[in-house]
Amino acid sequence: MASDLDKRAVACAAANGVEVYRGDLFAPLPHTLEGRVDVVVGVVPYVPTPALARLQRDTFTFESPLSYDGGRDGTEILRRALRDSPRFLRRGGALLLELGGDQADRLGDDLAGLGYVDVSLLRDENGDLRGVEATLRIPQTA
Repeated sequence: MASDLDKRAVACAAANGVEVYRGDLFAPLPHTLEGRVDVVVGVVPYVPTPALARLQRDTFTFESPLSYDGGRDGTEILRRALRDSPRFLRRGGALLLELGGDQADRLGDDLAGLGYVDVSLLRDENGDLRGVEATLRIPQTA
């Protein structure tokens, strides 16, 4: 199941058999999913606005800047995805987000404050940060 703002991305996903909703992050998803999702995967815009001009020229051939622009430091939409994901994840569920640069460090307090544990950084073959994985804490029983 997926969501996207871009009508072309929604059409592509639907053509590939994905149950997809057009809208912003979690907003268009059915409320019946709340607290029941095992894994949330987010490939949200995370390029800092000032860095958009430095992307390869052909980057915008098939996608608009909206697909990349993550705000001033690139974490604006990442933080929104973090804040909203616990509503949908079951306790013990996993969150995987694509990101880069020093963004994992910038999001560490957010992850902890929202109840995420077992945070792992995902790196590519060159050692560059490409993502973060975290688990929504299971409450301790008395």
